[in-house]
Amino acid sequence: MLNCEFMSHIYSEILSALQREERVVLATIIQTSGSTPAAALSKMLVTGAGSRLFGTVGGGCVEGDVLHAAKQLYLSSKAAIMRFHLNENHPESGMLCGGTLDVLIEPMTKESISFIERLQSIRDAGEDCVLATLLANDMQVMAKLILTKLPDESLEKLLKLVPDLPADAVEKVHHRQETFRFASSKGEVILEPIAGLPRLLIFGGGHVSKYVARAASMVGFRITVIDDRKEFANAERFPEAFSTLAVEFNDAFEHVKVTPSTYIVIVTRGHRSDEDVLRNAINTPAKYIGMIGSRKKVLATYEHLVEEGVSVEKLRRVHAPIGLDVGAVTAEEIGISIVAELIHVRRGGQAPIGVKSEAMKSLFAKLPSAAHHG
Repeated sequence: MLNCEFMSHIYSEILSALQREERVVLATIIQTSGSTPAAALSKMLVTGAGSRLFGTVGGGCVEGDVLHAAKQLYLSSKAAIMRFHLNENHPESGMLCGGTLDVLIEPMTKESISFIERLQSIRDAGEDCVLATLLANDMQVMAKLILTKLPDESLEKLLKLVPDLPADAVEKVHHRQETFRFASSKGEVILEPIAGLPRLLIFGGGHVSKYVARAASMVGFRITVIDDRKEFANAERFPEAFSTLAVEFNDAFEHVKVTPSTYIVIVTRGHRSDEDVLRNAINTPAKYIGMIGSRKKVLATYEHLVEEGVSVEKLRRVHAPIGLDVGAVTAEEIGISIVAELIHVRRGGQAPIGVKSEAMKSLFAKLPSAAHHG
């Protein structure tokens, strides 16, 4: 899937361009098979002169042909879908990948501004949605709809426009995060998943947190840093953060929204604070919860929570000790190992990997209630 930071920028770039120009052209890779130079959902913004403003659809002859087509479509209200066969038997193409990709090329005008603003707002709020594009048989763009939580009015409208669309198509796109194309009697429907910008809540504003924030911002996380000391939770200390909160850890969850796309990193200055945060975090729908500490400290924290009635299954959600086991020692290395684990989970990893997985099995075996809960 396309990098989240890039996706955030592409909408900003579209809005910025439409403030300067009457229209621009957007190219999106809507389908791939085999090896391709760019991933599905990669995007490129093109000016009326046929020059690339932002993004890429893979470079080489693909990009050259797309730029030429975009220039031709600039004054049209019509879209185009171009298919590229990157056949390794034709080295003159400049692409030896051997795969196939389809690129949707569509003009966008100032009338699109409010639509793009809404799409960006939904993403920035961490919410997933589906972008539906309906193309007539003559490639006119008949409609563009944003489908959020199901069912909604936009879905009803889409089904009225395309009554033969499979009823579960949008739900499958939400779930699989893959583009779905459907040829109807009225034209083609393209359903594109738009992933909510992943939010990262960092509890603790110490040295490790600084490097977690720095690295996480580079890979597209929207960061909030929380500490009970103002001098450790402020914009000057964390310039990469979207926001900082100086509140008591026990009260922190009253001030933040945790969604299924939220990641929680617990790296406070003490075991007691870590435990307080974890006690609240495990009752949220967060996608990821990680806590720093040695296996001895983690075990002690888990034992306390089990004594309070917390189930072992809830604790199994927690990545602790936090970070991929790369032998990290310094604060910088630990920060990188933590962000590496966030990426691992974001890209489909379900559990800690490698040595840590075996260590955790041993840890859970020591818990008094493990036999009953796990």
